[in-house]
Amino acid sequence: MCGAHGIMSVSERKEIRKRRLAAVNISERIRSHRKEAGLTQEQVAAYLGVSAPAVNKWEKGNTFPDITLLPALARLLKIDMNELFSFREELTELEIGQFANEIAETAIRGDFDAAFETAAAKIQEYPRCDSLIYMVATTLDGVLVLSDVPDERRETYKKTVFDWLERVSGSADEKIRCSVVYLLAAKYLQMEDYEKAGFFLGQIPDVQTDKTLLQTRLLLHEKDEAAAAVFLEGNLLQTAGRMQNYLFLLLEIEEQGGNHREAEAIAEISVRMCSLFGLWPYGAVVPRLLIALFRKDEKQSVRFIEEALEESQKPWDMRTSPLYYRHPQQPSQRLGRHFAKSFISEIRNKEEYEFLRGNTELENILKKYEESLEN
Repeated sequence: MCGAHGIMSVSERKEIRKRRLAAVNISERIRSHRKEAGLTQEQVAAYLGVSAPAVNKWEKGNTFPDITLLPALARLLKIDMNELFSFREELTELEIGQFANEIAETAIRGDFDAAFETAAAKIQEYPRCDSLIYMVATTLDGVLVLSDVPDERRETYKKTVFDWLERVSGSADEKIRCSVVYLLAAKYLQMEDYEKAGFFLGQIPDVQTDKTLLQTRLLLHEKDEAAAAVFLEGNLLQTAGRMQNYLFLLLEIEEQGGNHREAEAIAEISVRMCSLFGLWPYGAVVPRLLIALFRKDEKQSVRFIEEALEESQKPWDMRTSPLYYRHPQQPSQRLGRHFAKSFISEIRNKEEYEFLRGNTELENILKKYEESLEN
């Protein structure tokens, strides 16, 4: 404190000088490391949830960042501040997986808003952790489809998820980058934004080497038969799922081209494949429903819509198949309820179901499931 006459002591002047030097050092470090990271003041502000003028004041030494922002700011700029704040640059894969499960559970229980806020706060805390951003974005994207969120907020959430995905579309992690650009290309195709779809599709490598067999043999060589089997089961399940989607798309092409006999043959192959590879039984109804919808066959469409809803509510235990009995079981019953809600919403709103509007039998089916899903 100043003396009675307002004159500062030597120690007080030294303390003020020390603080001013500290402010200058921090501001210089923020500015220099921001430039090294290739970020603008506006980008730093957006990542941290503050204004660009605030960042400008930090760099001029006029003000300090709020203490709660310092760890996130340090990670964003890749500054080593462990000695001062004891933080890590990244989360572990286990921590990211556990966090993704937590927000998924919160959203599935019906509180998507809380799940989103928790996720956004974690991303703000770890703004350079691409694995976290990718996992959070894809998790929320999946559960958003199954959540009862009003349309206005849904669009806001979708935009933020897209922003997160595009942020990591240039990730240094090749696996994340390839997965994200593929997902974005698929989503923009679905939205009929062909320019953006083409942009992201062009970033997907033309040749991808599948190392599944080599990885499995390596695990066997290391005498880890259980891990090798689980790894191979998981890859087999993913491959079977992709093959099923290929068949659905090929069926659509044949139907659109008027090749009805070929489309029906592909549908039968898809049904048999579903049984042979132990896939979700709902998938066996899809090809028949697709044919009925393409042909605008009202009676058959209603029949297969009801079958699809019935199958979606049956528990699916993939472990009953000898192909996946080691694979971790998914919570299919809970997801089945949310899937049915999403499917009913699609039937009521999408153009391809327009010819079924006013069908009394279908309306009774939908109302029955809507009532049961509310209980």
